[in-house]
Amino acid sequence: MKLINAIRMIEEREKRKRKAEKEMQRNVSFLNNNTFDRKNPGRIMNEGSNGQKNLVHVQSIFPQEDIIALKVKTGEAHVRDAISKAVYYYLECATEECN
Repeated sequence: MKLINAIRMIEEREKRKRKAEKEMQRNVSFLNNNTFDRKNPGRIMNEGSNGQKNLVHVQSIFPQEDIIALKVKTGEAHVRDAISKAVYYYLECATEECN
């Protein structure tokens, strides 16, 4: 019985690992699909057929102290702009050495 449970656990772990790898491949292909312009972070995605940008709504919960610190560090007055600026900076530094 213990052997069967161990095998099930291993199979479940492998299943989660394959799912995570598949998701990672999707994310990489998304960024390599000319939808993200690292030189110009203001242009995130290709425009749709009617000239509108393809946007994704993201919602998160952060401690208020972190949001205040982020707004101060980025110099932005609005949370949306501060988070956007931080994400662009992070994505730009992912390919280059940033201090």
